[in-house]
Amino acid sequence: MDDPGTRLWTLQKEGREVACVVRLVPFGVEIDIAYDGAPIVTHAFATGEEALQLAEKTRTERRARGWQ
Repeated sequence: MDDPGTRLWTLQKEGREVACVVRLVPFGVEIDIAYDGAPIVTHAFATGEEALQLAEKTRTERRARGWQ
């Protein structure tokens, strides 16, 4: 399985970019949080629902910190 991933959202602040990418992997669903194109944090989940919950929580937290 070779899933390049789908970008769920992108936020910017002070010339930097943070993005959330989701992809299917053999054991479930994986979420990458990437800063300026480099994955910094990766989480693996059994279901897409769990992955999307983390993606939304992370986006909300970043927006609260001034990311747009």
